[in-house]
Amino acid sequence: MSGLCSIRSIKGTMIVLFAVLLLLSAVAFSLDKDKPVTTATWIWDATIITDQADDVIAFAKENGVNLIYLHIEQNKIAPDQYRSFIKAAGQAGIKVDALGGDRNWALTDNQGNIASFISWVKDYNSRAAEAERFQGIHVDIEPYLLSRWEKHKDDVIEQWMENMAFVVSETKKEPGLTVSADLPFWIDTLKVPGESEKVSSWMLDRLDSITLMAYRNYAEGPNGIVDITQRVLADANDRKKASVIVGVNILESKEGDNVSFHKQGTTEMERELSILQDALAQSPSFAGYAVHDYKSWRQASE
Repeated sequence: MSGLCSIRSIKGTMIVLFAVLLLLSAVAFSLDKDKPVTTATWIWDATIITDQADDVIAFAKENGVNLIYLHIEQNKIAPDQYRSFIKAAGQAGIKVDALGGDRNWALTDNQGNIASFISWVKDYNSRAAEAERFQGIHVDIEPYLLSRWEKHKDDVIEQWMENMAFVVSETKKEPGLTVSADLPFWIDTLKVPGESEKVSSWMLDRLDSITLMAYRNYAEGPNGIVDITQRVLADANDRKKASVIVGVNILESKEGDNVSFHKQGTTEMERELSILQDALAQSPSFAGYAVHDYKSWRQASE
């Protein structure tokens, strides 16, 4: 009889443990599903921070933006104007990364321009108060826009990789700045010349974060945002290094009917981004989304 009671006790304990595990799993799912996400945007015309800073920050707060990629225009904007904007943005809970880039930055002949950009940001930060500093360096290079891309792809990729390694090494010589980059969603189809490694994997191993330009205007279905980001997200999950921000487009585009939310408008974009968030919430590397770009987003909201 005591043996039977013992068996019943063990079974009861196992049932309780199983129920607890189910509860913990449900809680974990809920926490992951609702985890804070990055909402970013690009500001290419940085001159607007000189006379529209309050409007920019108000719009960002209204739309949940907590990260801005702000273009560096060394000859147009004085450092004190950057300081004022970054401080105000920080008070609103918005981080600011220094944005730079050009398709020609993929070529090693232009490494001096990259060095000048990074040096400017570091010098700026060294002179600014903590609340006025850039949090990271963000580059947008896009070498596939070069005329030589199709005929000399491997050579361009090699130079691009060399320059990206340079971006990381120069930035990380001193602590305090993250390094991130805009990359096309199809970057996993590119191979490191002469090797089997994917360029996407190479980038994920070196950058703190990537913004994957998944320019589609629908989240689900074949060739939708979820579909075209899955491979890179899975690779990032395995590597456990770089986070992935998924970029969408609201800028008017001539590249096709499905690459921008320009015609659909902000309400449809927000609906699809909500679907995207639900679909990718369980992916550890998924860090949020970015809307390209501020100017177009603002215009579409008016």
